[in-house]
Amino acid sequence: MNLPSDTIDVGTTRTPNPARYAPGSITFARLDPVFLADEERVVPLVTDWTREELHRAAAVFSREAGRRDDAELLALLREWNPTWEGSEPDAVKAEFVTDSNEGGVRWSEDRYYVHRADGSVSEFEFPEEDDGFAEQDERFTELLATRSGVDLPVHGAHLFVDLKTGVFTVEGPHAL
Repeated sequence: MNLPSDTIDVGTTRTPNPARYAPGSITFARLDPVFLADEERVVPLVTDWTREELHRAAAVFSREAGRRDDAELLALLREWNPTWEGSEPDAVKAEFVTDSNEGGVRWSEDRYYVHRADGSVSEFEFPEEDDGFAEQDERFTELLATRSGVDLPVHGAHLFVDLKTGVFTVEGPHAL
């Protein structure tokens, strides 16, 4: 005898009922990024979406990409600036200042300062160049450029990254 539940009696074996999904939900456990990046395949699936729905979906992906970019930049900054030597913190914050060029205002990798626990501030000295550093430096430049495209900093702003907490803040006379 079948009773209302999420299983069906079959002799002495209990088999789960198939999963139920709300109308309009996705029945896959994972979205395929290759599929989602294929405009010809995706656009026909969203033709009945409103502009607001498209913006909300795009915002989810943009926020997640930004979160991952920030995490990668933070990891790189922590690697270049060990925050603890023994039990005392050394480098506590990284600071980036904007720079203007023909492409607009951006966070500059050349105007990068390290704030230390003793209150001193110094220009960051990049590690000696080797194969590993060249790749890190290229990625560092890409991450700052991406953040500039997302943040749209204004001239005179300062981006601070707390190396302990991972908090990113923008300050200055023209802060966002």
